[in-house]
Amino acid sequence: MASKGIPLPLHDTLRDLALLRASSVDLSGLIADDTTSSQASKEAEGVEESTIQSYAFVREVRAALRMHNSGEAQKQATRIEKVQVELVDVLRSLSD
Repeated sequence: MASKGIPLPLHDTLRDLALLRASSVDLSGLIADDTTSSQASKEAEGVEESTIQSYAFVREVRAALRMHNSGEAQKQATRIEKVQVELVDVLRSLSD
């Protein structure tokens, strides 16, 4: 809706336009078109997805480091080795 207020003084408007022209400001570069905004939104979605994946990766790495530092991984490896030895013994007894 157009404002019904007092219009800008012509002298001031012309002076402002002259300053813009003298400073070589490209007004078309200041106005974002629809393609730029859609590209920006796509980039923002990409950044958001990347951030989510990054946080998930950090959570997994921290969990792995906690397990490693607690010695739980070594305990599990020892248990697996014992089970493997037992399974080899069972296979030997079945083949005899």
